[in-house]
Amino acid sequence: MKRYLMSTGALIIFVTIVILFLIYGIQRDSELIPSYNTVSVSDAMNANEGNYAKALEPRKFVFPEDHSSHDDFKIEWWYFTGNLSDENGNRFGYQFTIFRNALSSDSVSKQSSMSTNQLYLAHFALTDVSNGKFYYADKYSRGAANMAGASVWPLKIHVEDWTISTNEDYDGDYLMPEFKIKAEADDFAIEFDVVPLKSIVKHGINGLSAKSNTPGNASYYYSYTRMDTRGKIKIGEKNFSVSGNSWMDREWSTSALDSGQVGWDWFSLQLDNEHEIMFFMLRNQDDSFNFGKGTMVYPDGKHEFISPEDIDLKVSKHWTNKDGHQYPSAWTMKSIKFDFDLNIETQVPDQELKLIIRYYEGSVSINGTHKGQKLKGYGYAELTGYTN
Repeated sequence: MKRYLMSTGALIIFVTIVILFLIYGIQRDSELIPSYNTVSVSDAMNANEGNYAKALEPRKFVFPEDHSSHDDFKIEWWYFTGNLSDENGNRFGYQFTIFRNALSSDSVSKQSSMSTNQLYLAHFALTDVSNGKFYYADKYSRGAANMAGASVWPLKIHVEDWTISTNEDYDGDYLMPEFKIKAEADDFAIEFDVVPLKSIVKHGINGLSAKSNTPGNASYYYSYTRMDTRGKIKIGEKNFSVSGNSWMDREWSTSALDSGQVGWDWFSLQLDNEHEIMFFMLRNQDDSFNFGKGTMVYPDGKHEFISPEDIDLKVSKHWTNKDGHQYPSAWTMKSIKFDFDLNIETQVPDQELKLIIRYYEGSVSINGTHKGQKLKGYGYAELTGYTN
């Protein structure tokens, strides 16, 4: 998620959208807002810090409350990605994300059900690997009048009818909740049951994940790195019963990137030997990497910190979009400390979300070795800061 100065036109469009949301609670229409007028996610994350709370030190996580929103922080997200297949061997990747963005750090009067300073955005993408196609859509709504929001009892995060939830009568362990995901766009839809197979992984220092050496440029960050996923995918008139694994990321923060940082390359990798790897590197304007870290998760759920010195990450291939911007599309990732040597490649070249916030979120395949044993796997790569 990239940091750059947006054009005057893009800024006017973005401000206009926010005003319309605040007054009318309308959704953005892709016909109204051209995809080339984009705002970087890092601008949305770091702009107008105001009097928000900041991630300055480790905290005690409390569940189910921390599965819900933290409105005193600028931004947060509920991020699901996964790789699934049906009984005929058709393969799919999916991304379903709900973002909450505070428009102001000022308190809001609750005299009206329409009063809010919270904007919710949802991004929904589906990769049809077998047919080499990529679909994506978005929704925007104000966090008021039940149009969008987050609740704890029962747990529900939604933008209109796009939802992350548990059953209303759910009485299970909120450390290992049984999530339901549901979203439907014009020509594709998903409905999944998503259940963690491993306990929560807290990244960084007990969940405090620094993004630079500047205090406060950090997030509170935890994941479910392997989640059993079953349900249905619809593409056009075709329906598929699918199963596989998902990954859920939860982050909230106020300021994440430091000056000079323009984007990041982030990976969530699920290996078939029951290990998972989260790793990200932040990039400078000259495309050099200046900050990174990650987490190695073992089959029993225990996990270990990965420093940037532990990883040798190199780009081996690129994909160029229609505007002439290049994204990495294949990598080698090696580690002497953790004894793995991985080749990672996007499953479909074009998995770029060309929305008002523009970035690449793509399903990847993995092959290589770990401790001398051959392995395969799937995961996701998020690439930002490549379209300025």
